[in-house]
Amino acid sequence: MIIAAIVGVFGWLVVASAQEIPSPTRYVEQSFDVLHYDASLALDSLPQPILGESSCTWILRWRRAPDTVRFHLRSLQVAGVAYVQAGDTIPVEWFVRGQPSDPTFHYAVPALPSHRQGDTVVLRIAYRGTMTGEPPYNGYSWGGVQREGSIVYALGVGFYNNYVSATQHWLACYDHPSDKATFSLAFRVPSSYVVAAGGEELPPLDSGSWRVYRFRSVYPAATYLLTFAAFPSSVLSVIRDTTSLDVPIVLYARRADSAATSRSFRLLPRMVRAFEQRFGAYPFEKVGYAMTQKGAMEHQTMISFPTSLARSGDTVNLVAAHELAHQWFGDCTTPLDFRDAWFNESFATFCESLWREQLGGYSAYLAEQQRKIAAYLNQYAKPGNPSFEGILTMYDFDRTPPSSNYPHVIYEKGAAVLGMLRWAVGDSVYFAWCRELLQRYRYANVSIDTLERTLGDVSGRGEFVRRFFAEWIRGKGWPIVAIEALRSPSQHGWKAAVRIRQVQPDSFGVYTTLPLELSFIGSGDTSHRVVMIGSGDDTFVFDSLGTFTSVAVNAGRSVRALVLLASAPVVSSAESHPDRQPLAVYPIPATGTLWIELDRMPDGPIEIYDARGARAAIVEPARVAALSTEHFATGTYYVVATIGGTVHRVSFSVVR
Repeated sequence: MIIAAIVGVFGWLVVASAQEIPSPTRYVEQSFDVLHYDASLALDSLPQPILGESSCTWILRWRRAPDTVRFHLRSLQVAGVAYVQAGDTIPVEWFVRGQPSDPTFHYAVPALPSHRQGDTVVLRIAYRGTMTGEPPYNGYSWGGVQREGSIVYALGVGFYNNYVSATQHWLACYDHPSDKATFSLAFRVPSSYVVAAGGEELPPLDSGSWRVYRFRSVYPAATYLLTFAAFPSSVLSVIRDTTSLDVPIVLYARRADSAATSRSFRLLPRMVRAFEQRFGAYPFEKVGYAMTQKGAMEHQTMISFPTSLARSGDTVNLVAAHELAHQWFGDCTTPLDFRDAWFNESFATFCESLWREQLGGYSAYLAEQQRKIAAYLNQYAKPGNPSFEGILTMYDFDRTPPSSNYPHVIYEKGAAVLGMLRWAVGDSVYFAWCRELLQRYRYANVSIDTLERTLGDVSGRGEFVRRFFAEWIRGKGWPIVAIEALRSPSQHGWKAAVRIRQVQPDSFGVYTTLPLELSFIGSGDTSHRVVMIGSGDDTFVFDSLGTFTSVAVNAGRSVRALVLLASAPVVSSAESHPDRQPLAVYPIPATGTLWIELDRMPDGPIEIYDARGARAAIVEPARVAALSTEHFATGTYYVVATIGGTVHRVSFSVVR
């Protein structure tokens, strides 16, 4: 035991393992399953972020043949490890695995010889030391334990640390999102301090100059969602609401900020009810926010919220809506590992738009979606912009700077992608999918395969869902489209043939699940039509339009797409003439797209020949067809089509 302790504190002994430990972005099932954490934390030296003699007692179950228990702890010293069995304390050795710079750095504790598969056992870890934050990047540290004057608080993840989950900076735990457990937390602090944390708050215990704040939860939590915030009582205002909802609301803020905080969170009960209507009952025992310098972070039932935003008095409070939505997406239902961080952030960011919809209707929802698309394309995904983070996938994205553990691709792009998915499958299916996920995997874990499979089941459109996930979530980039339209009169006003070509880099792939709303704009009423792009070069025909002179995208009333225009859409006109022929082409001369218009369906394919009689192209039968002439040499060509048994022939020229 003494030797083990010396190695555990001062050395870096690497011991071979029979079971691989997962990385933050790779789930590996362990032989043990943590059921409950019971921690006693001595914050005697506040405001110094120092832990006195503290401990975390685990209740775990051996799900397979007993092997090794693993725990994470950073910048703190292990004082002892023991199993507790039938009232006896059995000290055991512990071993350091890896270097502190490794993403999988941890401690290993062997099982006892008496342990058997299926046993539930108790393990106690004693530790102490100075709590720290994640290593600074460019001078900035976010995750882990932070100090702001006399306030000390914890943020559950880091932006640039290679281990992501940062609860290991204050709690001896298995710090991986795949293993969720219930918890009891006790914080001993000077009597002049108040502690905020997640879970049900029990009456504090007083002992002279000390006070012990206690919290517990019967709802399993991923460790990165645990937190505490210690405030001097002299500066703190605790705002409680126990009447508006079935669960209490509690806000921790500085007294100087209490009025602004109350104003900023004035709509919070309505916010909770709005999300309950969409996703089901609020899943935990309270709604809590602690105003801290850094944030925001969706800790389970005690969200860390930036003081600067609370002071703004913004009653719409999209950030509060975002973090509240996490209580369903990420907290109640949690990814197996951080490859699926997009699930948390994309849904929460999309819920910002749903909150806008709750307050201002569908047009407000569309406007918020458009703001997110513009921010992503014009800032975070635009090379040369100071905020450029690279062109990243949403799932299992590259974390190399300028990216991070939480790049904007999983926020703004993610919200846009979910908005397109909502339109593509319809509201009833989309929200049924959300509720099914949250019910089927309540207090459990999901992966991208789970999400895809569940939506396929709910929608009955498995192949479409597979392509959508492959293109938008597993793939990177976005479509760039070139749009050309032919306007011609019809018996019902005007009709339009629209050719939409995808011209994005090959590395972005071709999108076959792109919902695109076209607006045909003229001096009168604007007409809107939504199409589902299914290939790299599509042509659509619309009738019963008003007079229009231009075409726009993302200007309608239905959907906003993550898309860029290669250039302004080009509109050609085919005016009506008394001697109009069964076969006509526009424009002449052709410089890009040639429109071929027939008065009825041809008997077979439409053929194009050059002046020497060699066939230059063949077009599938259609009333209106678009032919690209970009690769045609300058010269004269002929379009030949058989209509009702009669061969029709018309010439056109190509100029360069």
